[in-house]
Amino acid sequence: MGDEQLIREAWEGLSRGDLRVLRRMLALDARWRAVYDGPWNCEGRAAILDVLGRAVGDGLSGEIDEVLEMGDRTVVAFRPDRHDQDAWPLDDGVRCLVLSVRAGMVTEMKACLDRKAALAYATAAS
Repeated sequence: MGDEQLIREAWEGLSRGDLRVLRRMLALDARWRAVYDGPWNCEGRAAILDVLGRAVGDGLSGEIDEVLEMGDRTVVAFRPDRHDQDAWPLDDGVRCLVLSVRAGMVTEMKACLDRKAALAYATAAS
């Protein structure tokens, strides 16, 4: 199964409140880094699942706009149904995340300010 299909399956499950696919694809020591690093970053699979579970419970919804596989990194462009004005700005209605994959497991999720930043991060040496 390719990264895109797995990512879309994880989102489908997440949108129903089912974290099982996401849990299986996250490494135990996975990290979720915000656009700007700080104490709000998540360290570890349990912390990521907790935050995403609460976000879904609070109404997180939308659709995946695009998935670009780029070697061991994948850019995911997500179009949220709602946008909190206090959150980081959307890029033409889209939020971008770069997933780093090692041995078939997501080891890092990096939020990016826009598509340009996501593409630059995805192609930078890891």
